[in-house]
Amino acid sequence: MRMTKLVVSFNRHFFAIALLACGVSLLLIVVLEHPLLKALLGLAIGLAVYFMVASVVASYVLYDGSDLYRLTWWPLRCLKNAPEDGIVVHAGFDPASPVLRAKFPNMRFRILDFFDARRTTETSIQRAHRLYPPATPQERISAVSWPVDTASQDVVFALSAAHELRKAEERTAFFREARRALKGGGKVIVAEQLRNLVNFVCFGVAALHFLSRRSWLRSFASADLIVIDEFRITPFMRVFVLQPS
Repeated sequence: MRMTKLVVSFNRHFFAIALLACGVSLLLIVVLEHPLLKALLGLAIGLAVYFMVASVVASYVLYDGSDLYRLTWWPLRCLKNAPEDGIVVHAGFDPASPVLRAKFPNMRFRILDFFDARRTTETSIQRAHRLYPPATPQERISAVSWPVDTASQDVVFALSAAHELRKAEERTAFFREARRALKGGGKVIVAEQLRNLVNFVCFGVAALHFLSRRSWLRSFASADLIVIDEFRITPFMRVFVLQPS
């Protein structure tokens, strides 16, 4: 439950707003006499409670109940051979690096953090970065310019990070840097929630923070990367395995 608790904590402002709205709606139901308004307010309360419960359950399935950060099977699907050099790129919250280090103990790791409080304005990621700063050694970078030698890496991991780049041109530049860093035969591994029906059903309007599959494919293509494999870790999280075109 650790990751689920953290996700709830990082997004507690949404839960506070929903609970406040429920309280106000209950008060109005008591005060008002119009049957239609009472019914609409009751529906609003039901939807608020549903999304609070559904988002917590989905977060558990996505994080604690899945292999996303256990890494028992899906990295082996992406990487046929253990990489010698690898990069983890994140946006200020990095639960994956310690597990990846244990998974690939002989890999030379670099951890790049492109979090910028002036540009990454999402409340939840700012709170995550403030309360749980990455503990492992890392390098602060610009998302669009990495201090990494060309053709030096076997793999670049971007796990639930690149969606924080809200502009398409920034995402393209980000993936061009990832492509530049790859050795021949190297791969970029991207894991992201999608702006799709299943995420809307469980997370409501919060799913608008994510990008559609079509948007991701455009970003990859703009950086001259092609998808060589694609699969799901739970219905909520999609993994793209990329190589230079």
